[in-house]
Amino acid sequence: MCARFVLAAAEKVILAAYAAEMEAEYKQNWNIAVTNESFVITADKPHAIQSMHFGIIPWTSQTGKLEKQTFNSKTRNLLTSKIWRPLFEQHKRCLVLSTGFYEWKKIPNETSREDREPYLFTLKDRPLYAYAGLWSQWRDPETKEPYRTFSIVTTESNDLVGEVHDKHRMPVILSKENEDLWLSKDISPSALLNICVPFPDELMNRVRVSKRINAVNKKKVPNNDEGLILPENSL
Repeated sequence: MCARFVLAAAEKVILAAYAAEMEAEYKQNWNIAVTNESFVITADKPHAIQSMHFGIIPWTSQTGKLEKQTFNSKTRNLLTSKIWRPLFEQHKRCLVLSTGFYEWKKIPNETSREDREPYLFTLKDRPLYAYAGLWSQWRDPETKEPYRTFSIVTTESNDLVGEVHDKHRMPVILSKENEDLWLSKDISPSALLNICVPFPDELMNRVRVSKRINAVNKKKVPNNDEGLILPENSL
């Protein structure tokens, strides 16, 4: 699973890496949680970097609210799910830009989730990369205003992530070559499943970070600063 991630690259680095234009004001974010806004590149507008909310709200929603755990979509369900299949087959695919993601490790005799140890996962060769994602647009029935949301596609974890994450899932991290494939409208959905594989362990870093990351907000103030990604200790 991937419910919390980081996008802390400088704006000029993002623009250079993806040769695209930023369509919304960009701010670094070290603690992106479900319902928060972050940045994606869609198959429909590959030269634009758009801001969307984390967690899919289907276009058929009656409430416009996140009612299920639709922040992640599983690879094995992309061609069968009533939510994911239409998006996957109708090219509602996107790159979710990131510089790292968090997972939590259970510890013996824990009494609450707050007792779990958080770890940050990054790539060794690319400080900025993209997850395979899906996106959707819901429109307010009264105002007609669009509300765009995205989901991160997940697959089985590699060993590095699996040693921490008890459900053995991880986001689909795309190689640079596969980013273009994921956005392509000329490749069949079934063929795209071949690139939804665990990222190689040897190309990733893992460090334990402060439990301060466990809170999205503290006393209604965003818990969001560069100190969240500083290593406490290596596993």
